[in-house]
Amino acid sequence: MLCVVGTPSRGESPVRPGDDATFRPTVIVTRGTSQGSGTVIASIPGETLVLTAAHVLEAGGPAFVEVHRYNLALENKRNSDGWPKKIPAEVVAIDAAADVAVLRIEGFQAMPYVAKVAVKRGEPEPGSGVISVGIDRGAKLTSWSTRIIDLAQFDMAKGGGDRPFLLTETPPDFGRSGGGLFRPDGTVVGVCVGRADVIKGRRVGIFASTASIQRILREHDLDLKVARSAARRLPRNGPVERTRNTVAPPTPTPPPPVPGPR
Repeated sequence: MLCVVGTPSRGESPVRPGDDATFRPTVIVTRGTSQGSGTVIASIPGETLVLTAAHVLEAGGPAFVEVHRYNLALENKRNSDGWPKKIPAEVVAIDAAADVAVLRIEGFQAMPYVAKVAVKRGEPEPGSGVISVGIDRGAKLTSWSTRIIDLAQFDMAKGGGDRPFLLTETPPDFGRSGGGLFRPDGTVVGVCVGRADVIKGRRVGIFASTASIQRILREHDLDLKVARSAARRLPRNGPVERTRNTVAPPTPTPPPPVPGPR
């Protein structure tokens, strides 16, 4: 199944409510002459983290994240002046062997739509359904459903060591590199890194694995920032019960009874 949302630079097509966990956190990542996709995985006031593919950042020069109106639920606003916003970003983590990287945006508002990162160990099983989201050729924000074929080991950095990669039935188009691979519930379990003929001449999709995402976040202490961002979005159904210890005032000792007449 293919779903085309629209041209990101115009943001004309409304995103459906069910796409808040996949489409809306998807952004464009650029560096020099290189362009790809990315996924917002954490955002608090003044700091936002974007997950992408390491090879999207191979070109020289400063990195940028393009934030479009659909990222902030403003796509139906008539005034489109100043959009997209091209925001400078810092590369804070990169694993070339796994082809994953994380960018940080500072000084920007907390973005309302953030993708949920898988926290439990384990990869999607072969045959399970997943959803790829990305911005093909920098023009169309699209998603398609596919299935996991297998989990394979590659050395993408030519000496950096083997890393696990998910293989999908559907190969991605150019520009989708860095885009998220999601479970049906909207949890990020992979990052698009390319396509290859690896199974008897059959072209398949190659995605960095859940383990690689968790590893880069953990090794750079970014998992704490992801957890902090997620905590801000937890529903609060009732008043907060305070757990501070308090010392009860001592119970006054009653005076001794007055002796009566004998």
